[in-house]
Amino acid sequence: MSVGSAGTLVVVGGWGVRCEMLSELYDDWPGETVLISLDDALMMACDSVSDVADALLARYPEPAVWLGWSLGAQVAMAAAARQTGAVTAVITVGGFPRFTAAEGWNSGMPARDFTHFATGIARAPARHWPRFLRLMVNGDDGERQLRKQLRPWLEAGAPVSGAYLDKGLAWLRAEDQRALWMESTTPALHVLGERDAVVRPWAGWSGIAGCHRAEVIRGMAHWPSGQAAERCQQMMAAFLEESGGKVQWVCQ
Repeated sequence: MSVGSAGTLVVVGGWGVRCEMLSELYDDWPGETVLISLDDALMMACDSVSDVADALLARYPEPAVWLGWSLGAQVAMAAAARQTGAVTAVITVGGFPRFTAAEGWNSGMPARDFTHFATGIARAPARHWPRFLRLMVNGDDGERQLRKQLRPWLEAGAPVSGAYLDKGLAWLRAEDQRALWMESTTPALHVLGERDAVVRPWAGWSGIAGCHRAEVIRGMAHWPSGQAAERCQQMMAAFLEESGGKVQWVCQ
């Protein structure tokens, strides 16, 4: 990518994962990047996704593009809904208005599967957290290479303690932003993976706001890396240009 004039990109990571794992999405951003991991300090200070959004808006009140991955997508959308002027556009990757299945929302994780996973994390986080990371690359066209790339992250361990992994799962179980996303007036791009084993693609959802669009990347699982990350960047650059922003972000 070539460097042009750009504002700030606020990057919000997902449940139990370091934000730095998303570096292939933001490493060529031609402006300042702010990286937010949902770590112990932030999780301890907040009791809901909306609380996290408010805490981050207090820290970063100036206009910026917000990029949220997985649970971070809900944080970014909650921040945009405050309409403070801080969120000029939202990009979500592997995001969702609701994580668990519900009436009218079949793209969510079935309640039985979620309960099984949450119970495992509560009882033995050191054993079940690595399984989640491996699930993030299941089915990806580049799965073999991605599993190699996961090794240092697995060796580093979870960036969040067991109690706050549980807390984050409680948010994932309960948070339902379908109405918020339907009523959103902030331009947004939602990038989904065709092979995502964590979040089933919901690009055909009829409730998507008029100023939003959802795109599915073929062969991509939950973690955007390699060729999938390159395609994400291309989509992000095109979206920002079409949205009339001042960001000059040219993919090479």
